[in-house]
Amino acid sequence: MARLAQLAPMLIGIGAALIPAGAQAQSEVTIGLIQEARPEVEPWSLAWHDSVAAMMKKDPALKVVETFDAYDATRAEPVIRQLLDGGAKVLAMSSFVLTDVAKAVAPEYPDVPMVLTSFGAMVQPNLSSATASYLEIGYSTCWLLTRLSDDGRVGFVGAQEAPFETETLAGCEVGAKAANPSAAITLVNTNSFTDPQANREQVQGLLDQGITEIYLASATEDALGGLRLCESAKARCATWGGDARKWAPTASVLTVVLDWSVVLDGLIDQARNGVTEAKTWDLTFGNKGLTVTDFKTTDAVSPELEAEFNKMIAGLADESIALPESKAHPGYR
Repeated sequence: MARLAQLAPMLIGIGAALIPAGAQAQSEVTIGLIQEARPEVEPWSLAWHDSVAAMMKKDPALKVVETFDAYDATRAEPVIRQLLDGGAKVLAMSSFVLTDVAKAVAPEYPDVPMVLTSFGAMVQPNLSSATASYLEIGYSTCWLLTRLSDDGRVGFVGAQEAPFETETLAGCEVGAKAANPSAAITLVNTNSFTDPQANREQVQGLLDQGITEIYLASATEDALGGLRLCESAKARCATWGGDARKWAPTASVLTVVLDWSVVLDGLIDQARNGVTEAKTWDLTFGNKGLTVTDFKTTDAVSPELEAEFNKMIAGLADESIALPESKAHPGYR
């Protein structure tokens, strides 16, 4: 573990509680977390950061080291190897752009449980694949935004039509129609996951059309531009990942939050037990990998609507609400 302190400056240890001498020494686990961006920059990375921070509060023998190079596979690979050679016992790669790197590195470290957020990337014995129910995310978000909309119109701001975006849109369309059969979704795209100004311009275009309920569906860096405009324009907006009230305290009426501890707890158990097994992990409302923010900072949601919303979430959790078959990850919710 001492070698982790010698890693490159781009690696940031986010801390761990002090462990009494001799207590649970065999249970110490360091997670290497490869992030797309710093958590203050995008909801996606914030979700990972908040998940591991909460885990460390519960587990004093857990340490997490974050790095922020996942957008660039060439830069990320040597850092990944540094983490593994330095003693990381679990590796989490939070971007699908690292698929080829993950498949190359995993066989060299078969005893280290690893996870990649991608589709169909599982490789035995140690490279798991993690995703989320984008159908549930889209359904729940657009159900609420449609109920808040006076005319049933909702704006959907995507980025580059990645599989998770198209699946979220599919869920959005079903949820919107469930809330209002006359609902209409207006789709726009920024063509970038990293350009806040492009997102802001697309949101402004929706506002100019009189659409004030807006879903920022990429949940990455570009979403910040739209979130900040939502706040200044007093629009009612939503996204998913980490709590968007960090950027839009009152305009962000909902975030579907991803709790990655559902995945990481399983990998930590594998590391401690010494038995690796690659799995496909799917965050849902049913397994509590998906949760929703409360409505304490907004007056847009009445107590009556909140009760209906909670009933709808329960229906997604127990799967009494039917959804289309997933195209992004067939066989999963």
